Amino acid sequence: MSVLRDTGCNVPSTIVRNFYPFYNPQNVEGMIIGNDLDSLLSASFLKTKFGWDIVGVYDYETLSFSSTVENFHNKLLEGKYIAVDLDIYHPCIFSIGHHIIGSSCQDCLEGHSSSLNPNLLRGIHLQSYRRKYPLSTIHFLLWLFESEAGLGIKTRSLVWLADSSYVNGQRHRFRSNVHEWVMNFFSSPAFLDSFELIDTYKFEYLLSDWLFPLLKGTGLNVSRGQVRSYHLGLSGYQCQWTSTEKERACILAMLELIEHITGWHAPTFPRKFIEIKGVRRSIVLSDIFKDSTNLDSFLLKNNVFSFVFPTSKSINYTTGIKL
Repeated sequence: MSVLRDTGCNVPSTIVRNFYPFYNPQNVEGMIIGNDLDSLLSASFLKTKFGWDIVGVYDYETLSFSSTVENFHNKLLEGKYIAVDLDIYHPCIFSIGHHIIGSSCQDCLEGHSSSLNPNLLRGIHLQSYRRKYPLSTIHFLLWLFESEAGLGIKTRSLVWLADSSYVNGQRHRFRSNVHEWVMNFFSSPAFLDSFELIDTYKFEYLLSDWLFPLLKGTGLNVSRGQVRSYHLGLSGYQCQWTSTEKERACILAMLELIEHITGWHAPTFPRKFIEIKGVRRSIVLSDIFKDSTNLDSFLLKNNVFSFVFPTSKSINYTTGIKL
């Protein structure tokens, strides 16, 4: 069972005490992160909080790790690394993410026994898909460590850009769900203040006139995506990369920009990587039960390393990551 699963716990100190890497940060030797803005923000925050550096990147298909790290596989399975902004399905790997990763409350999800996920905390599964966590990992981390108060508007603009959280919170998207999480789970005056700010022309103008040009200057992908903001029709800018080693200079530029805006320290980023390539597939949910009795048996039979439900009727999953 994952950390405090289905308890509805929204006491940050209790959650931190029950998640080993946060309660014993001295035993963690590095982070494996995702490949976008949210991951870099989260890594920078945790670098500042605990001094952790980046040892690898996982894009839900390929696990890339530093060529200078010795015994990477053993250390990963010994809990020496934490996967940040990722939902990893392995009982020995600590991870913190925010996707929907349960089909129902009947799922055992043994591979998520070391996972911290806000949806699992509140018992939100596919049946309640519209109630899924609508923000980013960096929001979750700021709340967990009670660090959201006092953030300047420029830092808040970067935080709310992550995973297009500000668009989710605007009146034409999923504002009621964002409001429910901010009010009933976070119960944070600082987040409530930001929640009111993101649905204004002033906030979008700050993104368009100030932040987006800076992000573009890093050289990372600024594809516009599908979601658009209410006032100016803004979208995209998740700064996702596809080749960790080839785009290293751009990633470093983004880390430097994050440090400049937020004051959070930039974690060390490896120069060379060794890759473990997996296979990522997407199927409709009904296909799971053709040869499996439930989600747990499907995950075990296919030796799944990670999976998410991008919609209420489909699953993306990765196999072939051999440790």
